[in-house]
Amino acid sequence: MARQGTYYLARVSKMGALTPELIVQALLSPSPVVMFGNAWSFVDAKEYETGGTKYVVGRLVKYRPDAEVIVVDPARRTDFVQQEPNLRIASSPFVYIPSLAGVAFLRVAGQIEEWHFTERFARIIEETHLLVECELNLIADLKSFSAKLSNLSGIYRIATKIRLPNPCFSPIWKSLRDYIKMRRSGQMVLREDSKSTEPLNTNLPQLVARAAAQPENEPFVPNEEVPIGDAAVLMAADGYGTGHIKGVRDGVVVMIRTTDTNRNFSFDKDPIAEELFVITFEIFENIRNERHLEH
Repeated sequence: MARQGTYYLARVSKMGALTPELIVQALLSPSPVVMFGNAWSFVDAKEYETGGTKYVVGRLVKYRPDAEVIVVDPARRTDFVQQEPNLRIASSPFVYIPSLAGVAFLRVAGQIEEWHFTERFARIIEETHLLVECELNLIADLKSFSAKLSNLSGIYRIATKIRLPNPCFSPIWKSLRDYIKMRRSGQMVLREDSKSTEPLNTNLPQLVARAAAQPENEPFVPNEEVPIGDAAVLMAADGYGTGHIKGVRDGVVVMIRTTDTNRNFSFDKDPIAEELFVITFEIFENIRNERHLEH
């Protein structure tokens, strides 16, 4: 029986001259990056096409450029240090689907955590193609996110960093998407703090709950335009940025991040390329349908 691991879902945000084609080029022929003594790169990346959809499957590897290992010599009853350059430490399979701006990747406990993968993936793209910006943002599990927010007695801070979405958007935060697009802005940073002991005037928990419980054939369309701060959180939760909320639960101040509750699934740690694509594409389509995302 194949060993199972946890795969996470993220969306790729592009800025500058970065295009899906350039991302594919970087995956196939990357420039490694070195951070804190470890090197990172993509290996075994290949481009495929299934059902008319192109995708790339490969592995993000973490390795030690100047590694040493201790080798035993049984005949002499001793051991000695041997140079072992580019010793692999960990490997995370992934699939990139350009048409969805989507990535699914394996979490390797203690070696390639979620934040490791998203940060290193983007850094390699930027190192390979200079003067471009790349960012991966995890997709929140709206039901879990909603459950955390529902227990708050008040919200005292909302902070987000969001990027212009492409290709999908949600009708719930469409007005914010249109505003960013109209301003020709690639990124927006927003922070709201209550000015007193009173909480912010926000219906964010209710909005997230409605967004998480949309019937398949009946999208949630608010009666009024969603306030910019609330819309930004929902946009970040859909994988187009990051956000955190400071609130009070049972008299204790707590911090809730969109990255605390990430959408994931179980799959083979050593996957067959087409099978990893098929399950990832299906899950992204389910997310699009559940959240009624539009092109």
